[in-house]
Amino acid sequence: MFLGFFAWYAGLARGGIARVGQIQLTQPVLTLLWSALLLGESVTPASVGAALVVLAFVVLTQRSRAGYGVRRG
Repeated sequence: MFLGFFAWYAGLARGGIARVGQIQLTQPVLTLLWSALLLGESVTPASVGAALVVLAFVVLTQRSRAGYGVRRG
């Protein structure tokens, strides 16, 4: 885990905190997925629905930031 922090902070430095930090919001979704696949945990429809809402907002946030700060004209 300690070594993982080095990789995470290097990624934040390269991609920018505002942009890459949003990726961290997908961590609960991935945890839900891996716990079901690897540990056989039961996943309720409510959990799947909440996970999809979180992912949708992460994607929406990433796309809305893509054109932010670019001046034209």
